[in-house]
Amino acid sequence: MLEADLVRLALGPLFLICLGVIFYLGKRKAARLLMAVGVLHVLGGTLVGRRLLAEIGREGFFGEADSALDHIPARTGRELVFWFMLWGVFTFFLGQLVSWIERQGRRPPAYLGWELVTVSVVAAALYPKGGFWLVLIPALMLTRGAATSSEGKAAAAESPE
Repeated sequence: MLEADLVRLALGPLFLICLGVIFYLGKRKAARLLMAVGVLHVLGGTLVGRRLLAEIGREGFFGEADSALDHIPARTGRELVFWFMLWGVFTFFLGQLVSWIERQGRRPPAYLGWELVTVSVVAAALYPKGGFWLVLIPALMLTRGAATSSEGKAAAAESPE
């Protein structure tokens, strides 16, 4: 779909700007990147799915994103845009949670980063043009940060001070 490709192309520079600002700020980078990806995902979904979102609103909202798993072909696009938007919202929520954990002076567990890496790689393999590649950046940061943090805690625990 040409329109979706153009939206991806337009959102690319926005992601690079977010990346630059987040690295300039230097704090809670993985968390902020997850939030940025979530916001850009919802923005892209709103742009590409605007017609479907308008249909959902016109038809009364409730139950309008249910295609009975493709058994109601007229609603398949609505269901797709619903799940697309929800992925963005939950990516943002995950970023907020990671940010909160880091503000407490703690690091999220490494397995969270590895799970995000796994999901992103599988999703990117199934849908290479999608933005799943972008989630690899904060996911790998979480794996590295968690390992560094746990090594630092182990060293501090062994220190006689």
